[in-house]
Amino acid sequence: MRGSVLMIAAGAALFAPALAAGMLVMPSGEDAQPLPVIWDEDLSVIRLRYVVPRLNEPASLYMGDTQRVFDDMEWLCETQLSGLFEQGQSPQDDGWLGAVVTLMDREVEFGTVDADSVQLFEWFTFGMDGCEIDLDMYHD
Repeated sequence: MRGSVLMIAAGAALFAPALAAGMLVMPSGEDAQPLPVIWDEDLSVIRLRYVVPRLNEPASLYMGDTQRVFDDMEWLCETQLSGLFEQGQSPQDDGWLGAVVTLMDREVEFGTVDADSVQLFEWFTFGMDGCEIDLDMYHD
């Protein structure tokens, strides 16, 4: 990808303030701790990963409400991507096809399996209206 090395460095620098700021409060009211962005050049996707400590708790606002989970994931995709690119620049300009948003109840190293951790994933494409669920991921 053209400029991916520069974009990785720039993206890391722009994302650093969000990490320093600590938790994000999502529309559901749940807190999310951002983890470092993973620029997955093999799949041309940006991986946005967050620890949501109450994800698996019975008192969580998510219990039994998959729409609330999806709404938070979509919000994270749309709001957190903007800080990774210069104003007016879209991810597609540099060849990025989409984003994968991951919520987990505790930090899990990328690419490893932790059977005791709850992890939720959603794949988004970049469309005219921002992050859109990638329904092709669900069809053969």
